[in-house]
Amino acid sequence: MGKIQTDRQLKGELLCILAAITFAFGVACCYAGGVTGIARFQLIGLLSGTVILAPLIYSAGIWALSNQMDKGIRYMWEHYKLVLRLRRQLLDAGVYTTRKLGGAKWAVIPWITVDFNPGFRSGTVYIENSIELHDRLGRIDISPSLGRYVVEQAYLTESGNHYYFDFYDSSLERRMVFGSFRAFKAYSRLAGKYELFVDSFTKLTLTHQLLVGQTGSGKSYALHGYILQMLLKPVKYRLYFADPKESGIALMGELVSPESTASDFEGIVALLETFAAEMRERQGKMKRLLSGKIDGDYRDFGLSPHVLIFDEFADFSLLLQTKDKKQRDYVNHLISQIVLKGRQLGFFLWVVMQQAGSNNIPTFIRDNLPWKVVLGNAEDQTYNTAFGAGVEIPAKKMEAGEGVYTYPAVAGKPRLCSFPTLDFDILEALEAGVM
Repeated sequence: MGKIQTDRQLKGELLCILAAITFAFGVACCYAGGVTGIARFQLIGLLSGTVILAPLIYSAGIWALSNQMDKGIRYMWEHYKLVLRLRRQLLDAGVYTTRKLGGAKWAVIPWITVDFNPGFRSGTVYIENSIELHDRLGRIDISPSLGRYVVEQAYLTESGNHYYFDFYDSSLERRMVFGSFRAFKAYSRLAGKYELFVDSFTKLTLTHQLLVGQTGSGKSYALHGYILQMLLKPVKYRLYFADPKESGIALMGELVSPESTASDFEGIVALLETFAAEMRERQGKMKRLLSGKIDGDYRDFGLSPHVLIFDEFADFSLLLQTKDKKQRDYVNHLISQIVLKGRQLGFFLWVVMQQAGSNNIPTFIRDNLPWKVVLGNAEDQTYNTAFGAGVEIPAKKMEAGEGVYTYPAVAGKPRLCSFPTLDFDILEALEAGVM
């Protein structure tokens, strides 16, 4: 039994047959007109040629429009190649509906289109959903049909009408390597005042963050890159450092902002109190400013962001659990107020830890840290506590500094990221180029 044909193939064959018949008829008419000298036959032959050209021109126009010719010849060609590969693979995989007319049966492949991002580095495939194909489209991995592209995440639109597949060019290096502080500084300027870059694909707006990873996964190096970026911004960032283990982050804090760095329990609580007090002061200022822009936030008024980097949060949490209930409630209230009110005001909490289980961080606080990153190849439980149960993690061997992240409106499901390699003396850069 031969392979089932698609509706497009049948339409193409029908068009070719009609064109061949019309062409043969036109040639016969022209020949008859030449032999008999009857002009009417020649006119009919010429009109037949026009009849052939009209549907061909119409089909070519539809093809060009469906492949987004208005975005350029290369875009049209890349779009055509990718959609064609997808259609062939879906046909081979049996992902189609069937139609019958008399004894004929053909396959109807769901509608597909592609949106490429500038430079064809990444993009999104859109595939039309249907009741018959819903389950299969929800499970399918289309990466093998995308050539050099790899799917990062797949999700169903809110309407349920289409599946989206975000992809990136795997032949391009995601991780950036900076051999000098000068190069790092130049690239940092490409991000917005309130944005931070993660890799060559990812720039995200500042917000609360949860950074999770085992020892050796690259958490400290990720933080070093973040801190350097923030210190290089044209708007001044106020940085605060809480590090109960007195590790490298505490050392950076002593260099960058010694008056806002704490390591012992009492010092960290005092730092939280200071941070919350400054946030309340900002709240009063914002109340006056919002009278002119009621839906604005700190960025609309050019205000400085305040970021509290809380390294090894689990160690502090263990210490907190040894305190009396009044003390525990007070500290948790301070942190809760920061994560609830801070985003609009420009006060952000970054929690850094090895595991984000509820025994290490209150669930309410963890769930209100919208930018979540897990570095390294972690256990399922680590992913579940960070992102929620049942998440699908891209299959990839993670090197140090590589992992997955979620971020509202950008990556609803875990997406790959790779923090930059800083091949220069970070402390020297802090002392000489940033301070």
